[in-house]
Amino acid sequence: MTARLVHLGIGAFSRAFTVPLTQAAGGWEVVAFTGRSPRIAEVLTAQDGRYGLVVRGPETDAVELVDVISRALPADDATALDALLADPETHVVTLTITEKGYGADPADPDAAPARLARALRARREAGTGAPIALVSCDNLVDNGRVLGEAVIAAIAAAGDEATAAWFPGHVDVVSTMVDRITPAAGVAEQRLASAELGFEDRATVVTEPFWEWVIADAFRGRRPAWEGTGAVLAADVAVHEARKLRLLNGAHTLLATAGQLAGHTTVPEAVADPAVLGAVRALWAEASRTVPLPAEELDRYQDALLRRFENVRLADSLRRIAADGTEKLAVRTLPVIDELGGPEQAPGEVASVAAWTRWVTQQVRAGREVADPRTAEIAEAARIDDDAERTRALVGLIGGSLVDRDALAAAVLAAD
Repeated sequence: MTARLVHLGIGAFSRAFTVPLTQAAGGWEVVAFTGRSPRIAEVLTAQDGRYGLVVRGPETDAVELVDVISRALPADDATALDALLADPETHVVTLTITEKGYGADPADPDAAPARLARALRARREAGTGAPIALVSCDNLVDNGRVLGEAVIAAIAAAGDEATAAWFPGHVDVVSTMVDRITPAAGVAEQRLASAELGFEDRATVVTEPFWEWVIADAFRGRRPAWEGTGAVLAADVAVHEARKLRLLNGAHTLLATAGQLAGHTTVPEAVADPAVLGAVRALWAEASRTVPLPAEELDRYQDALLRRFENVRLADSLRRIAADGTEKLAVRTLPVIDELGGPEQAPGEVASVAAWTRWVTQQVRAGREVADPRTAEIAEAARIDDDAERTRALVGLIGGSLVDRDALAAAVLAAD
C-alpha cells in the first residue's frame, strides 16, 4: 500500500518544493490542505491534483508534470484531517504555513497548530501506534522547535493532558532548511504549462533550477526517500542554516542597498557591477570563516549563489529585498562581526552596515519611506545633519545585542 504524506498550506512554495520532491522520491501519495482560502483546493480538485512546474533557467523554461496529490482539501475540513492522521498509513505531515501560522493563538481552533493538536488526539484515540513526523518546511531558523512549541501549546490550551503525555513517544518534530525561489506565475506561464501538459492548468508554479533541502535525521517512522532526490539528511541542520543566513541572505542584504546606491534596480544588475560584486566576495570571505563546513563545500555554494544571482530571467527587486534592514542585519551581519572579534576584523560585513545607513539616509531625504518595523525611528535618525551622530543613531536601531554599537558606528564612519 502507498504510504501517505499530509501537507498543510498548499501554496506556491510547497507546490514548487516539497510536493515535487516527494513525488521524485517515489512510493508516496500527498493529501494537501490549503491555508485560509479554499481556492487552490478547488482548482487542484478540478485538475485531478495535477499541475505544471515551470523551471526557469537562465535561457529557457522547462515544464514538469506534478501529479502526486491524490486529494486537495480546504483547511477547515477538520473531519478529513482527523481521519487522515488517525490512519496508520499516514506517516508524515509537512507544513508551509508561514511565520504567522506558528505564532497564532494556541486556542484559535482555525489555526494550524490547533488543527494538528486535534488530529493528533484522533490518532491517539484510534490507537495508531506508528510514529508520525511533523516536518516544518517554512523559512524560519530552528523551524522544528518553533513548530513543536506551537503544537504543544495548542494541546495544552485544549486541556488535553492525555495527548500531551502521548506526544513524546509517538511524534517526531523535524527541523529543515529550505531554499528555492518561487516567483509568481502569470498568464504566460499558465499558457506554457497548459500547452505542454495538454490540459488547462490554473495551478501553475514557477521556480528556479536550484533548490536545497537539509532535513534533520530525526525520524523514528517511515518517510520518503528524499535523500535520493538530492536532499541532505543531517544530524545538524543549524550549520546549514548559518551558511544560508550568512552567505545567501547576508549577500542579499548587501546587494539590496549597495546595488541601489550604485544605481541598479535588480540583483543581476548589481552583481554585474564589479565594485558591488567585489563587496559581496569580501563579505563571503568573512562569513565563511564563521561556518564550520569544508572550504570546498563553501566555495561550491558561493559559485551556485552567483549563478542564481546572475539569472536575469528571475531578476529580483533590490528595493523589495532591502525591506526590514534593522531585523535582517541583526541576524545576518552582526553575528559574523561578533564572532570574528569586532568591526576591525570584519570590514566586509561593516561595509554592509555602512551601505544600509547610506541608503536609508538617501531614501528618507528623498521623501521615500523605508519599509522596516522601525520606519519612523529611521526617518528621524536619517534627518540628523551631523554624520557621526546620524550614524550612531542609525546603527543603534539595528536589532540584536551583539557587537559594541559605538565601535560599529566608528567603523561605519571610517568605511564611508
